[in-house]
Amino acid sequence: MSIKLTLVLSGRTLDRFEFDDFARLRVGRSEDCEVRIDNLGVSRHHCEIVRQEGFVVLRDLQSNNGTFVNGTKVEVHNLNDGDVITLGKYSLEYQGPPPPGARGLLVSEASEPDGAMTVQVDPASLARMAGGKATRVRGHFILEPRGKDKPRTLVIEKPVFLMGKDPDADLRLEGWFCPRVVAVVVRDDTGFRLLDVTERGDAVRVNGMKRRDVRLTDQDDLQVRDRRLRFLRGSPNAADA
Repeated sequence: MSIKLTLVLSGRTLDRFEFDDFARLRVGRSEDCEVRIDNLGVSRHHCEIVRQEGFVVLRDLQSNNGTFVNGTKVEVHNLNDGDVITLGKYSLEYQGPPPPGARGLLVSEASEPDGAMTVQVDPASLARMAGGKATRVRGHFILEPRGKDKPRTLVIEKPVFLMGKDPDADLRLEGWFCPRVVAVVVRDDTGFRLLDVTERGDAVRVNGMKRRDVRLTDQDDLQVRDRRLRFLRGSPNAADA
């Protein structure tokens, strides 16, 4: 697994790094960091990049000024190709392979009404990625009601659960600017993975934080565009159904 990092300051490229085989890369001011940024606005050990279960994961190391990805402060973030990591006045532009399952995401040539390109989804490819063992894993959502509606339970019964404006979506979303597919939940033999597949990657928040690609955990609070829902592991109770 090869990744590239480009160090940028005020639009000017300062350095380029490429790592072909690594378990952990430290980023910071200290001389023992694999990616060294000699500036007082950067902590000695500011953040780290690790390989984990096929993902490339960024972790803040309790830095003084925080670690940001695409303008959002993060503690832990699954890196995606094109992400921009900001540390003080410096930026690291990340290039890397797609995370597991991303080959099932196809970019459409058609624009949405707001002019943005939309990432479309090939459910068959994602279903093949999930595999047969996925049927052993159970999970469901509790959809927050609107107005006088009651909370609704959405059981994740298929390997791929779609959220968007598409008529076949498992959670139908509304709005003139809503893409056909906004987010995808992929069920595999270990659990559930949520992907924001919009071009801008700003349609999904998990526990208040913008997330492009995240493993769901029990009791996670989600917001997908203007709909709020809660994820729970296991089958719904009779009271929830």
